[in-house]
Amino acid sequence: MKGTLAGLPEEPPSEPSKPGASVRRKAGWLRRLYMTLRTEHTTPGKVAMGVALGVFVGCSPLWGLHLAIAVLLATVFRLNRVLVYAATNLANPLTAPPLIFAEVQVGHRLLREAWLGLSMKEVAEEGVAGFFRDFFTGSLIIGTGLAVLLGVAAWLIARAGRLPATYQDLVDTIVRRYLDVSIRDAEAARFALVRDPILPLLLEEPAFGGARRILDLGCGRGVVAALAAAAPVGFAAGRSYLGVDVSERYVRAARDALHDVPAASFAATDLRDFDPPSADLVLLVDVLRYLPPPSQDALLRRLGRALSPGATLLVREADAAAGARFRWTAVLDFLSVVLPGRPHHRLGYRRASDLRNALVAAGFDVRDRTTLRSSSRAVVLLEAIRRPGAVVRSATP
Repeated sequence: MKGTLAGLPEEPPSEPSKPGASVRRKAGWLRRLYMTLRTEHTTPGKVAMGVALGVFVGCSPLWGLHLAIAVLLATVFRLNRVLVYAATNLANPLTAPPLIFAEVQVGHRLLREAWLGLSMKEVAEEGVAGFFRDFFTGSLIIGTGLAVLLGVAAWLIARAGRLPATYQDLVDTIVRRYLDVSIRDAEAARFALVRDPILPLLLEEPAFGGARRILDLGCGRGVVAALAAAAPVGFAAGRSYLGVDVSERYVRAARDALHDVPAASFAATDLRDFDPPSADLVLLVDVLRYLPPPSQDALLRRLGRALSPGATLLVREADAAAGARFRWTAVLDFLSVVLPGRPHHRLGYRRASDLRNALVAAGFDVRDRTTLRSSSRAVVLLEAIRRPGAVVRSATP
């Protein structure tokens, strides 16, 4: 299949994309409510206060009222309502028995200067009123202690994972696009934008900002295209993007999410059959290992023939020579391909040195760009620049 960066792929999509107005109407009040609840009041301070308040409410003996109290107090104090209610579930069927026991004992110790005995006689002498008096008093003490402890922990975690304000705004903008498709796609886009270090790195990459033609192989839901559209340079006149993925569902989601960006087009096809067009920047991020090694080499050779001298190819792949870290990566990859609804592939791992040699043979000069910011687990990030005058032999996988 021959693609083009000037517009839609030459082959028609397997299912016609829905008109933009229809897609926008799909975002009903429930999805917009979800977006509000998902993103409201998420600064580290607000997160810490929300967790502390929820834990304190959850430790109280007001069973059956935790939801109402959590929503009311979160609204009054302008905290994340979902987070506050989630924190109340510290007291759940597994933790409630030891928590109640501890609260009753602490309350009894404070009021009577002695621990409550465990014999039936002592419990009967305590009575229902005495039991709840001890319970309420102990819940104030233990609830306060746990609220402070877990609130501080939440603040430290939120502060460590806090995104820069400008990037967080960009994430929210992109997620709203996918919210018009489905909550599932919106959550997947958010996870990629927040957890995958390659995406914020691309924003700082000169090759990404300056590329007129971007080719994204294994594009998934088209998050890179959404990132390019939301970036300051956007899709200026003459700039184009082509995303290719084997999953027709992902391609439909990408088309629906970016229906208002005519410069972005998507094709659902197997990369083993894809004849790439010329481009200034090609992305192969966590893709090659889903092809057999001979097909990987054939794709790299086709890219070597299609790209002009000076064009950039960014490849991120698992390194089979990375020992225990690689084995953990392989386990995660295996789980991802066996999940229902996901394309199933046989994984073709290779050593980073072999991948580097394959890129050189395909006509590229290769530089290792692997850093803690660009990659996670046992993966390498390689920048391959099309070498002037390189002759790439034609071969079939």
